Amino acid sequence: MKTRHFFVCIVLVTLLLTACVPIQAPAPTPSQPLMPTPVPVILPTATDPSTNCPTPGAVSGPEVVQLGDLTMEIYERILKPPSDDGSFSTTAGPSSEILKTRRPLRDVFSQPFSPPPLNGRQLTAVQTESDGKAIVTFKLDEEEVLSVSCGASGPISNLRGMWVIGNDWYAEVAHVSYETQDNDTLPIALGEIFMNGNSLNEQYGYDETFGFQPLDDKPFFFFSKDDEIGIYYAGESHQLGFDSVTHYMCCSAAMFNPKAYLTMVTFFAQKNRKDYYVELGLFSAYDTIVMDLSGAGLTVEAYWLEDDSWPDNEHIQSRPTGSLPGWVMKRHESERKDIIPYQIDPPLFEGKVLSAKQVTQNSIATVEVLLDDKLVLSVPVSDLAYAAVMDNIEGSWVHGEHWYMEMVHVNGKMEGDIFSSITNGEVFRSGESLSQLFGYDETFGFQILAGEPFFFFNKGGQIGLNYAGEEVMLGFDEVAHHYCCGFGIYNPTHYENMVSFFASRDGKRYYVEAGVFR
Repeated sequence: MKTRHFFVCIVLVTLLLTACVPIQAPAPTPSQPLMPTPVPVILPTATDPSTNCPTPGAVSGPEVVQLGDLTMEIYERILKPPSDDGSFSTTAGPSSEILKTRRPLRDVFSQPFSPPPLNGRQLTAVQTESDGKAIVTFKLDEEEVLSVSCGASGPISNLRGMWVIGNDWYAEVAHVSYETQDNDTLPIALGEIFMNGNSLNEQYGYDETFGFQPLDDKPFFFFSKDDEIGIYYAGESHQLGFDSVTHYMCCSAAMFNPKAYLTMVTFFAQKNRKDYYVELGLFSAYDTIVMDLSGAGLTVEAYWLEDDSWPDNEHIQSRPTGSLPGWVMKRHESERKDIIPYQIDPPLFEGKVLSAKQVTQNSIATVEVLLDDKLVLSVPVSDLAYAAVMDNIEGSWVHGEHWYMEMVHVNGKMEGDIFSSITNGEVFRSGESLSQLFGYDETFGFQILAGEPFFFFNKGGQIGLNYAGEEVMLGFDEVAHHYCCGFGIYNPTHYENMVSFFASRDGKRYYVEAGVFR
Protein backbone atom coordinates (compact mmCIF):
# COMPACT_ATOMS: atom_id res chain seq x y z
CA MET A 1 0.00 0.00 0.00
CA LYS A 2 1.31 3.40 -0.96
CA THR A 3 0.86 6.73 0.72
CA ARG A 4 -0.27 9.51 -1.58
CA HIS A 5 -0.04 13.17 -0.59
CA PHE A 6 -2.46 15.33 -2.59
CA PHE A 7 -2.83 13.30 -5.44
CA VAL A 8 5.43 11.03 -14.82
CA CYS A 9 18.14 -2.52 -55.65
CA ILE A 10 20.51 -3.50 -55.67
CA VAL A 11 24.22 -3.10 -55.22
CA LEU A 12 24.89 0.46 -54.19
CA VAL A 13 25.14 2.64 -57.30
CA THR A 14 27.65 5.48 -57.22
CA LEU A 15 26.17 8.71 -58.53
CA LEU A 16 28.82 10.11 -60.87
CA LEU A 17 28.33 13.76 -60.20
CA THR A 18 31.45 14.71 -62.12
CA ALA A 19 29.97 13.17 -65.28
CA CYS A 20 26.73 15.07 -64.99
CA VAL A 21 25.99 18.04 -67.19
CA PRO A 22 24.16 20.64 -65.10
CA ILE A 23 20.82 21.78 -66.43
CA GLN A 24 20.54 25.51 -66.06
CA ALA A 25 17.45 26.40 -64.08
CA PRO A 26 15.81 29.75 -64.81
CA ALA A 27 16.75 32.44 -62.37
CA PRO A 28 13.74 33.04 -60.14
CA THR A 29 12.72 36.44 -58.93
CA PRO A 30 13.72 36.79 -55.27
CA SER A 31 10.76 37.22 -52.97
CA GLN A 32 12.66 37.64 -49.67
CA PRO A 33 16.23 38.48 -48.62
CA LEU A 34 18.99 35.97 -49.34
CA MET A 35 20.71 33.92 -46.68
CA PRO A 36 23.64 35.59 -44.92
CA THR A 37 26.93 35.38 -46.82
CA PRO A 38 29.57 34.16 -46.71
CA VAL A 39 28.92 30.84 -44.99
CA PRO A 40 31.95 29.71 -42.94
CA VAL A 41 33.48 26.42 -44.07
CA ILE A 42 34.84 24.32 -41.21
CA LEU A 43 37.06 21.29 -41.63
CA PRO A 44 36.09 18.15 -39.70
CA THR A 45 37.79 17.18 -36.47
CA ALA A 46 38.34 13.49 -35.75
CA THR A 47 37.55 12.18 -32.29
CA ASP A 48 38.35 8.96 -30.49
CA PRO A 49 35.72 6.38 -31.54
CA SER A 50 36.43 4.30 -28.47
CA THR A 51 34.99 6.94 -26.18
CA ASN A 52 32.16 8.28 -28.33
CA CYS A 53 28.88 6.57 -29.24
CA PRO A 54 29.60 2.91 -28.45
CA THR A 55 27.87 0.28 -30.57
CA PRO A 56 26.63 -3.15 -29.50
CA GLY A 57 27.39 -6.71 -30.45
CA ALA A 58 29.82 -7.35 -33.26
CA VAL A 59 30.30 -3.68 -34.09
CA SER A 60 33.76 -2.59 -32.95
CA GLY A 61 33.12 1.06 -33.69
CA PRO A 62 33.04 3.49 -36.63
CA GLU A 63 35.37 6.32 -37.48
CA VAL A 64 33.93 9.31 -35.62
CA VAL A 65 34.21 12.90 -36.86
CA GLN A 66 32.88 16.00 -35.09
CA LEU A 67 31.32 18.70 -37.30
CA GLY A 68 30.37 21.51 -34.96
CA ASP A 69 27.37 20.25 -32.99
CA LEU A 70 26.97 17.30 -35.36
CA THR A 71 28.65 13.93 -34.94
CA MET A 72 29.44 11.87 -38.04
CA GLU A 73 30.03 8.11 -37.79
CA ILE A 74 31.60 6.46 -40.86
CA TYR A 75 31.44 2.72 -41.60
CA GLU A 76 33.42 1.34 -44.56
CA ARG A 77 31.26 -1.04 -46.54
CA ILE A 78 32.28 -4.49 -47.68
CA LEU A 79 31.24 -4.46 -51.30
CA LYS A 80 29.06 -7.45 -51.91
CA PRO A 81 25.48 -7.60 -53.15
CA PRO A 82 23.08 -6.51 -50.40
CA SER A 83 20.11 -8.65 -49.55
CA ASP A 84 16.59 -7.87 -50.69
CA ASP A 85 15.81 -6.23 -47.36
CA GLY A 86 18.59 -3.67 -47.85
CA SER A 87 20.95 -5.09 -45.24
CA PHE A 88 24.66 -4.72 -45.86
CA SER A 89 28.03 -5.45 -44.29
CA THR A 90 30.81 -3.16 -43.11
CA THR A 91 34.32 -3.68 -41.80
CA ALA A 92 32.92 -2.88 -38.35
CA GLY A 93 30.08 -5.39 -38.52
CA PRO A 94 26.71 -6.10 -40.18
CA SER A 95 24.05 -3.45 -40.63
CA SER A 96 21.74 -5.41 -38.32
CA GLU A 97 24.07 -4.57 -35.42
CA ILE A 98 24.68 -0.97 -36.46
CA LEU A 99 20.95 -0.24 -36.69
CA LYS A 100 20.44 -1.38 -33.10
CA THR A 101 22.12 1.82 -31.95
CA ARG A 102 19.85 4.84 -31.36
CA ARG A 103 16.86 2.80 -32.43
CA PRO A 104 14.34 5.28 -31.01
CA LEU A 105 15.81 8.06 -33.19
CA ARG A 106 15.00 5.99 -36.27
CA ASP A 107 11.30 5.68 -35.51
CA VAL A 108 10.26 9.15 -36.74
CA PHE A 109 11.07 10.31 -40.27
CA SER A 110 11.17 13.94 -41.31
CA GLN A 111 8.19 14.68 -43.58
CA PRO A 112 9.05 16.48 -46.85
CA PHE A 113 5.53 17.35 -47.94
CA SER A 114 3.75 18.53 -44.78
CA PRO A 115 4.91 22.09 -44.08
CA PRO A 116 3.11 24.13 -41.43
CA PRO A 117 1.55 27.45 -42.48
CA LEU A 118 3.89 30.40 -42.95
CA ASN A 119 2.35 33.47 -41.34
CA GLY A 120 -1.07 31.96 -41.95
CA ARG A 121 -0.35 31.04 -45.60
CA GLN A 122 -0.05 27.45 -46.80
CA LEU A 123 2.88 26.41 -48.98
CA THR A 124 1.87 24.03 -51.78
CA ALA A 125 3.47 22.64 -54.93
CA VAL A 126 2.29 21.07 -58.16
CA GLN A 127 4.21 19.41 -61.00
CA THR A 128 3.01 19.80 -64.60
CA GLU A 129 4.44 19.02 -68.04
CA SER A 130 4.94 21.31 -71.02
CA ASP A 131 6.60 20.19 -74.26
CA GLY A 132 7.91 17.08 -72.53
CA LYS A 133 9.51 19.08 -69.72
CA ALA A 134 8.53 18.97 -66.07
CA ILE A 135 7.64 22.27 -64.42
CA VAL A 136 7.27 22.52 -60.64
CA THR A 137 5.31 25.48 -59.30
CA PHE A 138 5.17 26.58 -55.66
CA LYS A 139 2.47 28.76 -54.12
CA LEU A 140 1.75 30.47 -50.83
CA ASP A 141 -2.02 30.20 -50.72
CA GLU A 142 -2.93 31.36 -54.25
CA GLU A 143 0.20 33.45 -54.87
CA GLU A 144 2.78 31.83 -57.15
CA VAL A 145 6.19 32.31 -55.54
CA LEU A 146 8.42 30.05 -57.67
CA SER A 147 8.29 28.13 -60.93
CA VAL A 148 11.18 25.87 -61.98
CA SER A 149 11.74 23.98 -65.24
CA CYS A 150 13.20 20.64 -64.16
CA GLY A 151 13.96 18.89 -67.43
CA ALA A 152 12.65 15.44 -68.20
CA SER A 153 10.02 13.70 -66.13
CA GLY A 154 10.11 10.00 -65.40
CA PRO A 155 10.70 7.55 -62.57
CA ILE A 156 12.85 10.09 -60.69
CA SER A 157 10.50 12.57 -59.06
CA ASN A 158 11.32 16.17 -59.95
CA LEU A 159 9.54 17.54 -56.86
CA ARG A 160 11.57 16.47 -53.82
CA GLY A 161 9.93 18.39 -51.01
CA MET A 162 8.94 21.68 -49.38
CA TRP A 163 9.38 22.88 -45.83
CA VAL A 164 8.75 25.83 -43.53
CA ILE A 165 11.22 26.67 -40.76
CA GLY A 166 10.54 29.81 -38.75
CA ASN A 167 9.80 32.64 -41.18
CA ASP A 168 11.45 30.96 -44.18
CA TRP A 169 10.24 28.46 -46.75
CA TYR A 170 12.38 25.97 -48.64
CA ALA A 171 11.85 23.89 -51.77
CA GLU A 172 13.90 21.15 -53.43
CA VAL A 173 13.68 19.97 -57.03
CA ALA A 174 15.66 17.53 -59.17
CA HIS A 175 16.70 18.52 -62.70
CA VAL A 176 16.61 15.29 -64.71
CA SER A 177 18.11 14.40 -68.09
CA TYR A 178 18.98 11.13 -69.79
CA GLU A 179 22.17 9.91 -71.49
CA THR A 180 22.65 6.88 -73.74
CA GLN A 181 25.72 4.74 -73.10
CA ASP A 182 26.23 1.40 -74.84
CA ASN A 183 22.54 1.06 -75.69
CA ASP A 184 21.61 1.86 -72.07
CA THR A 185 19.68 4.97 -71.13
CA LEU A 186 20.96 6.43 -67.87
CA PRO A 187 19.22 9.14 -65.85
CA ILE A 188 21.22 12.09 -64.56
CA ALA A 189 19.67 14.11 -61.74
CA LEU A 190 20.98 17.32 -60.19
CA GLY A 191 19.37 18.84 -57.14
CA GLU A 192 18.58 22.47 -56.48
CA ILE A 193 17.30 23.91 -53.21
CA PHE A 194 15.54 27.26 -52.95
CA MET A 195 15.14 29.45 -49.88
CA ASN A 196 12.28 31.93 -50.15
CA GLY A 197 12.47 31.55 -53.93
CA ASN A 198 16.24 32.06 -54.23
CA SER A 199 18.52 29.32 -55.60
CA LEU A 200 21.20 28.28 -53.12
CA ASN A 201 23.17 26.81 -56.05
CA GLU A 202 23.45 30.27 -57.58
CA GLN A 203 23.92 32.13 -54.32
CA TYR A 204 26.87 30.03 -53.12
CA GLY A 205 28.22 28.75 -56.43
CA TYR A 206 27.33 25.14 -55.62
CA ASP A 207 27.21 22.60 -58.42
CA GLU A 208 24.30 20.94 -56.65
CA THR A 209 22.26 21.05 -53.44
CA PHE A 210 20.14 18.14 -52.29
CA GLY A 211 18.79 16.22 -49.30
CA PHE A 212 17.15 19.13 -47.47
CA GLN A 213 15.57 18.44 -44.10
CA PRO A 214 14.82 20.24 -40.85
CA LEU A 215 17.30 18.75 -38.38
CA ASP A 216 16.26 19.74 -34.88
CA ASP A 217 14.15 22.43 -36.58
CA LYS A 218 17.19 23.98 -38.27
CA PRO A 219 17.90 23.83 -42.03
CA PHE A 220 20.23 21.05 -43.19
CA PHE A 221 21.26 20.02 -46.71
CA PHE A 222 24.08 18.47 -48.73
CA PHE A 223 25.99 20.35 -51.42
CA SER A 224 28.50 19.48 -54.13
CA LYS A 225 31.20 21.95 -55.12
CA ASP A 226 34.43 21.34 -57.03
CA ASP A 227 33.90 17.57 -56.92
CA GLU A 228 33.60 17.48 -53.12
CA ILE A 229 30.61 16.89 -50.88
CA GLY A 230 29.74 19.12 -47.96
CA ILE A 231 26.84 19.90 -45.68
CA TYR A 232 25.18 23.07 -44.52
CA TYR A 233 23.66 23.13 -41.05
CA ALA A 234 22.46 26.00 -38.87
CA GLY A 235 24.56 28.66 -40.59
CA GLU A 236 27.79 26.67 -41.01
CA SER A 237 29.19 24.60 -43.86
CA HIS A 238 31.41 21.54 -43.39
CA GLN A 239 33.35 19.48 -45.92
CA LEU A 240 32.70 15.74 -45.49
CA GLY A 241 35.67 14.45 -47.47
CA PHE A 242 33.56 12.30 -49.82
CA ASP A 243 33.50 12.39 -53.63
CA SER A 244 29.77 11.73 -53.81
CA VAL A 245 26.66 10.84 -51.80
CA THR A 246 24.08 8.50 -53.29
CA HIS A 247 20.75 10.27 -53.80
CA TYR A 248 17.74 10.53 -56.09
CA MET A 249 17.80 6.79 -56.80
CA CYS A 250 14.45 5.31 -57.77
CA CYS A 251 12.60 2.04 -57.52
CA SER A 252 14.37 -0.63 -55.45
CA ALA A 253 17.59 1.42 -55.40
CA ALA A 254 15.80 4.14 -53.43
CA MET A 255 16.74 2.27 -50.25
CA PHE A 256 20.21 3.80 -50.68
CA ASN A 257 18.98 7.40 -50.68
CA PRO A 258 19.59 9.52 -47.57
CA LYS A 259 17.09 8.85 -44.78
CA ALA A 260 15.98 11.96 -42.92
CA TYR A 261 14.99 11.72 -39.25
CA LEU A 262 14.13 14.44 -36.76
CA THR A 263 17.63 14.75 -35.32
CA MET A 264 19.82 12.71 -37.68
CA VAL A 265 20.38 11.65 -41.28
CA THR A 266 21.87 8.42 -42.65
CA PHE A 267 23.37 8.04 -46.12
CA PHE A 268 25.74 6.12 -48.39
CA ALA A 269 28.86 7.87 -49.69
CA GLN A 270 31.86 7.17 -51.92
CA LYS A 271 35.56 8.13 -51.79
CA ASN A 272 38.52 6.79 -53.78
CA ARG A 273 36.51 3.81 -55.08
CA LYS A 274 35.45 2.84 -51.58
CA ASP A 275 31.88 2.90 -50.31
CA TYR A 276 30.71 4.00 -46.89
CA TYR A 277 27.61 3.99 -44.73
CA VAL A 278 27.35 7.17 -42.64
CA GLU A 279 25.23 8.38 -39.75
CA LEU A 280 25.20 12.09 -38.96
CA GLY A 281 23.26 13.84 -36.22
CA LEU A 282 22.93 15.58 -32.90
CA PHE A 283 23.78 12.49 -30.95
CA SER A 284 25.32 13.83 -27.75
CA ALA A 285 22.62 16.48 -27.34
CA TYR A 286 19.83 13.95 -27.75
CA ASP A 287 21.15 10.95 -25.88
CA THR A 288 19.00 9.80 -23.02
CA ILE A 289 18.97 6.72 -20.86
CA VAL A 290 16.50 4.21 -22.31
CA MET A 291 15.72 0.89 -20.61
CA ASP A 292 14.17 -1.88 -22.69
CA LEU A 293 11.78 -3.82 -20.43
CA SER A 294 9.83 -5.55 -23.18
CA GLY A 295 7.98 -8.80 -22.59
CA ALA A 296 4.63 -10.58 -22.85
CA GLY A 297 4.24 -9.37 -26.43
CA LEU A 298 4.61 -5.72 -25.43
CA THR A 299 7.34 -3.24 -26.26
CA VAL A 300 8.18 -1.48 -22.98
CA GLU A 301 10.72 1.37 -22.92
CA ALA A 302 11.57 3.62 -19.99
CA TYR A 303 13.20 7.05 -20.33
CA TRP A 304 15.06 8.64 -17.46
CA LEU A 305 13.65 12.01 -16.37
CA GLU A 306 16.68 14.16 -15.58
CA ASP A 307 14.57 16.75 -13.72
CA ASP A 308 13.16 14.05 -11.38
CA SER A 309 9.64 15.00 -12.46
CA TRP A 310 7.18 13.40 -10.03
CA PRO A 311 3.76 14.13 -8.50
CA ASP A 312 4.84 15.76 -5.28
CA ASN A 313 5.12 19.39 -4.23
CA GLU A 314 8.90 19.43 -4.66
CA HIS A 315 9.22 17.84 -8.13
CA ILE A 316 5.92 18.41 -9.95
CA GLN A 317 6.30 19.87 -13.46
CA SER A 318 3.62 21.49 -15.59
CA ARG A 319 5.10 19.44 -18.46
CA PRO A 320 6.04 16.15 -16.80
CA THR A 321 8.10 14.99 -19.81
CA GLY A 322 9.68 18.38 -20.45
CA SER A 323 13.22 17.17 -19.75
CA LEU A 324 13.07 14.50 -22.47
CA PRO A 325 14.35 15.03 -26.03
CA GLY A 326 11.55 16.01 -28.38
CA TRP A 327 11.87 12.83 -30.44
CA VAL A 328 10.62 10.73 -27.53
CA MET A 329 7.11 12.18 -27.66
CA LYS A 330 7.05 12.06 -31.46
CA ARG A 331 7.82 8.35 -31.74
CA HIS A 332 4.28 7.07 -31.29
CA GLU A 333 2.24 10.10 -32.31
CA SER A 334 -0.17 7.98 -34.34
CA GLU A 335 -0.90 5.74 -31.32
CA ARG A 336 -1.56 8.80 -29.15
CA LYS A 337 -4.40 9.83 -31.42
CA ASP A 338 -6.35 6.77 -30.26
CA ILE A 339 -6.81 7.69 -26.61
CA ILE A 340 -9.47 5.60 -24.90
CA PRO A 341 -12.46 7.89 -24.33
CA TYR A 342 -14.20 8.32 -21.00
CA GLN A 343 -16.76 5.58 -20.59
CA ILE A 344 -20.28 6.97 -20.75
CA ASP A 345 -22.53 4.11 -21.77
CA PRO A 346 -22.19 0.91 -19.71
CA PRO A 347 -21.02 -2.17 -21.61
CA LEU A 348 -23.15 -5.23 -22.27
CA PHE A 349 -22.21 -8.66 -20.95
CA GLU A 350 -24.16 -11.62 -22.32
CA GLY A 351 -26.92 -9.21 -23.30
CA LYS A 352 -27.12 -7.63 -19.84
CA VAL A 353 -26.05 -4.13 -18.84
CA LEU A 354 -22.88 -4.19 -16.71
CA SER A 355 -22.82 -1.29 -14.25
CA ALA A 356 -21.03 -0.33 -11.05
CA LYS A 357 -22.10 2.12 -8.40
CA GLN A 358 -20.97 3.31 -5.00
CA VAL A 359 -23.30 3.10 -2.03
CA THR A 360 -22.39 5.16 1.06
CA GLN A 361 -23.82 5.00 4.56
CA ASN A 362 -22.33 7.04 7.38
CA SER A 363 -19.14 7.64 5.34
CA ILE A 364 -18.67 3.88 4.87
CA ALA A 365 -18.77 3.11 1.16
CA THR A 366 -19.40 -0.08 -0.77
CA VAL A 367 -18.95 -0.69 -4.49
CA GLU A 368 -21.70 -2.73 -6.08
CA VAL A 369 -21.60 -4.36 -9.52
CA LEU A 370 -24.85 -5.24 -11.27
CA LEU A 371 -25.89 -7.16 -14.38
CA ASP A 372 -29.12 -5.42 -15.26
CA ASP A 373 -30.68 -5.24 -11.80
CA LYS A 374 -28.98 -8.30 -10.34
CA LEU A 375 -26.24 -7.69 -7.76
CA VAL A 376 -23.20 -9.81 -8.69
CA LEU A 377 -20.50 -8.22 -6.50
CA SER A 378 -20.37 -6.08 -3.38
CA VAL A 379 -16.99 -4.83 -2.05
CA PRO A 380 -16.35 -2.56 0.95
CA VAL A 381 -14.32 0.51 0.08
CA SER A 382 -13.52 1.74 3.60
CA ASP A 383 -14.00 5.02 5.41
CA LEU A 384 -14.52 7.95 3.03
CA ALA A 385 -14.91 10.65 5.67
CA TYR A 386 -12.05 12.63 4.16
CA ALA A 387 -11.88 11.19 0.65
CA ALA A 388 -14.64 13.04 -1.15
CA VAL A 389 -12.23 13.93 -3.95
CA MET A 390 -11.64 10.26 -4.78
CA ASP A 391 -13.65 8.32 -7.33
CA ASN A 392 -13.55 4.76 -6.05
CA ILE A 393 -14.81 3.17 -9.27
CA GLU A 394 -12.20 3.27 -12.03
CA GLY A 395 -14.34 1.55 -14.67
CA SER A 396 -15.96 -1.62 -15.96
CA TRP A 397 -15.17 -3.59 -19.10
CA VAL A 398 -16.19 -6.67 -21.04
CA HIS A 399 -13.72 -8.94 -22.83
CA GLY A 400 -14.61 -12.36 -24.18
CA GLU A 401 -16.27 -14.51 -21.54
CA HIS A 402 -15.42 -12.22 -18.63
CA TRP A 403 -16.40 -8.86 -17.23
CA TYR A 404 -13.95 -6.68 -15.33
CA MET A 405 -14.27 -3.94 -12.74
CA GLU A 406 -11.55 -1.84 -11.14
CA MET A 407 -11.99 0.00 -7.86
CA VAL A 408 -9.88 1.82 -5.28
CA HIS A 409 -9.83 1.14 -1.55
CA VAL A 410 -9.23 4.41 0.30
CA ASN A 411 -8.43 5.33 3.87
CA GLY A 412 -8.13 9.02 4.63
CA LYS A 413 -6.84 10.95 7.60
CA MET A 414 -6.21 14.52 8.71
CA GLU A 415 -2.96 15.68 10.29
CA GLY A 416 -3.60 19.25 11.32
CA ASP A 417 -4.81 20.96 8.17
CA ILE A 418 -3.17 18.39 5.88
CA PHE A 419 -5.21 15.62 4.32
CA SER A 420 -3.50 12.43 3.20
CA SER A 421 -4.83 9.15 1.95
CA ILE A 422 -3.74 5.56 1.50
CA THR A 423 -5.06 3.91 -1.64
CA ASN A 424 -5.02 0.37 -2.89
CA GLY A 425 -6.37 -0.71 -6.26
CA GLU A 426 -8.16 -3.95 -6.94
CA VAL A 427 -9.27 -5.44 -10.25
CA PHE A 428 -12.06 -8.03 -10.37
CA ARG A 429 -12.71 -10.52 -13.17
CA SER A 430 -16.23 -11.88 -13.24
CA GLY A 431 -16.46 -11.23 -9.51
CA GLU A 432 -13.07 -12.75 -8.59
CA SER A 433 -10.31 -10.54 -7.21
CA LEU A 434 -7.19 -10.75 -9.40
CA SER A 435 -5.15 -9.53 -6.44
CA GLN A 436 -6.21 -12.57 -4.42
CA LEU A 437 -6.10 -14.96 -7.39
CA PHE A 438 -2.46 -14.21 -8.26
CA GLY A 439 -1.20 -13.20 -4.84
CA TYR A 440 -0.72 -9.54 -5.75
CA ASP A 441 -0.65 -6.81 -3.13
CA GLU A 442 -2.41 -4.46 -5.53
CA THR A 443 -3.85 -4.42 -9.05
CA PHE A 444 -4.61 -1.21 -10.96
CA GLY A 445 -4.62 0.54 -14.36
CA PHE A 446 -6.82 -1.98 -16.17
CA GLN A 447 -7.58 -1.54 -19.86
CA ILE A 448 -8.17 -3.54 -23.01
CA LEU A 449 -4.91 -2.96 -24.90
CA ALA A 450 -4.73 -4.05 -28.53
CA GLY A 451 -7.59 -6.45 -27.88
CA GLU A 452 -6.22 -8.10 -24.72
CA PRO A 453 -6.64 -7.44 -20.95
CA PHE A 454 -3.85 -5.38 -19.39
CA PHE A 455 -3.21 -4.23 -15.84
CA PHE A 456 -0.41 -3.31 -13.43
CA PHE A 457 0.30 -5.18 -10.23
CA ASN A 458 2.39 -4.68 -7.10
CA LYS A 459 3.92 -7.77 -5.58
CA GLY A 460 6.33 -7.55 -2.68
CA GLY A 461 7.03 -3.88 -3.40
CA GLN A 462 7.89 -4.54 -7.07
CA ILE A 463 5.75 -3.33 -9.97
CA GLY A 464 4.91 -5.56 -12.91
CA LEU A 465 2.34 -5.78 -15.65
CA ASN A 466 0.01 -8.55 -16.69
CA TYR A 467 -0.91 -8.65 -20.37
CA ALA A 468 -3.00 -11.36 -22.01
CA GLY A 469 -2.33 -13.57 -18.99
CA GLU A 470 1.48 -13.17 -19.03
CA GLU A 471 3.48 -11.37 -16.34
CA VAL A 472 6.43 -9.01 -16.81
CA MET A 473 8.31 -7.63 -13.81
CA LEU A 474 9.33 -4.06 -14.59
CA GLY A 475 11.76 -3.53 -11.73
CA PHE A 476 10.07 -0.34 -10.54
CA ASP A 477 9.16 0.19 -6.93
CA GLU A 478 6.32 2.58 -7.79
CA VAL A 479 4.10 3.58 -10.69
CA ALA A 480 2.26 6.87 -10.23
CA HIS A 481 -1.49 6.27 -10.03
CA HIS A 482 -4.58 7.29 -8.10
CA TYR A 483 -3.46 10.93 -7.96
CA CYS A 484 -6.06 13.66 -8.19
CA CYS A 485 -6.29 17.36 -9.01
CA GLY A 486 -3.12 18.89 -10.47
CA PHE A 487 -1.11 15.76 -9.80
CA GLY A 488 -3.49 13.67 -11.94
CA ILE A 489 -1.41 14.36 -15.08
CA TYR A 490 1.02 11.75 -13.76
CA ASN A 491 -1.55 8.94 -13.74
CA PRO A 492 -1.31 6.32 -16.52
CA THR A 493 -2.75 7.44 -19.85
CA HIS A 494 -4.56 4.71 -21.76
CA TYR A 495 -4.67 4.43 -25.56
CA GLU A 496 -6.06 1.73 -27.82
CA ASN A 497 -2.66 0.12 -28.41
CA MET A 498 -0.44 1.53 -25.68
CA VAL A 499 -0.25 2.94 -22.18
CA SER A 500 2.11 5.64 -20.92
CA PHE A 501 2.99 6.12 -17.26
CA PHE A 502 5.51 7.49 -14.78
CA ALA A 503 7.56 5.17 -12.61
CA SER A 504 10.28 5.25 -9.97
CA ARG A 505 13.21 2.95 -9.21
CA ASP A 506 15.58 3.63 -6.31
CA GLY A 507 14.65 7.31 -6.38
CA LYS A 508 15.17 7.69 -10.14
CA ARG A 509 12.13 8.80 -12.12
CA TYR A 510 11.15 7.47 -15.53
CA TYR A 511 8.61 8.08 -18.25
CA VAL A 512 7.51 4.72 -19.70
CA GLU A 513 5.62 3.59 -22.79
CA ALA A 514 4.26 0.07 -23.20
CA GLY A 515 2.33 -1.08 -26.22
CA VAL A 516 1.87 -3.02 -29.42
CA PHE A 517 3.46 -0.75 -32.00
CA ARG A 518 3.33 -0.98 -35.77
